[in-house]
Amino acid sequence: MQEVTSAIQVWNPDDWELFSFSLLQYRHGPLNVQRIPAAHKGDYGIDYYCTKDAVAYQCYSVEEPVDIAMRAERQKRKITTDLAKVIVNHLEIAKLFLGTPIKHWILLAPLHDSKEVNLHCAKKTGDLRKEKCCALDALFEVAIHDASAFPADAVSAGMSALSTVKLAIPHPSQDELDSWAAGSSDLLANATLKLKKRVGPHQVHGAVAESIKSFLQGNALLDALRTGSPDLHDKVMSAIKSRARRLQFAGPQGGSTAGAILHAELDSLIAALLAAAPSLSAENAEQIAYGSISEWIMRCPLDFPDVQ
Repeated sequence: MQEVTSAIQVWNPDDWELFSFSLLQYRHGPLNVQRIPAAHKGDYGIDYYCTKDAVAYQCYSVEEPVDIAMRAERQKRKITTDLAKVIVNHLEIAKLFLGTPIKHWILLAPLHDSKEVNLHCAKKTGDLRKEKCCALDALFEVAIHDASAFPADAVSAGMSALSTVKLAIPHPSQDELDSWAAGSSDLLANATLKLKKRVGPHQVHGAVAESIKSFLQGNALLDALRTGSPDLHDKVMSAIKSRARRLQFAGPQGGSTAGAILHAELDSLIAALLAAAPSLSAENAEQIAYGSISEWIMRCPLDFPDVQ
């Protein structure tokens, strides 16, 4: 079965800086990473630095969701802009590093997925070496790292400390929807039979298509949580399983119509998800609830009374 495109973590700049700080403390040691506040006279093109390893970091999160080309273009622009600040402020930066030339300047981004950014880093490395700046090592190098450059437990610990986790998930393409439907005839038949009780025979095709889309998106979100935030994933899955057990034992709540039952089950599951995992965004909790209830319709235990 073909899955929808993977979910992408949505960061605001402040959260990404705090998360990056956690990753860098893991890499260099908690006493070896210092922060340059940007509020007073700028940040010199550096957010964090480590004098022990002669490395400077600039944190940058592109506003998601965007495509690969746009993400790469914005990252390249950020690299160019901030390295210019390094050159302008090199005398002050040399003081920060106690006279030790910087060996690495690294853009720390949530996602790096284009070789064009690597090529841009190589170009800027050559450009800055030619400057023969006293604050930079003769073999100074520009690079980009994302969360995949750090151990999984460091990423998981950083995610657990976030106040809000929000993931962006693209809509599945028609090809993805068709591929899933072609390989899941039994689930499709279940959904068609049950949702016909909700919308009638003339609108059931659209209702089933929406249910498949919700199912695929919900699964993609759960997969992303399993990889990036296992603790949060476990809390979410526990809430889903608890609601499913209750549904199997006591039956659906909300009344005698399919619409009333769906409203009640959605409201209950969203509330249970947010109670179990308060750092999960409300939008993601709703998307996961839609996906889970779509799966309940396809696989059981959720059914609706026959239309009279």
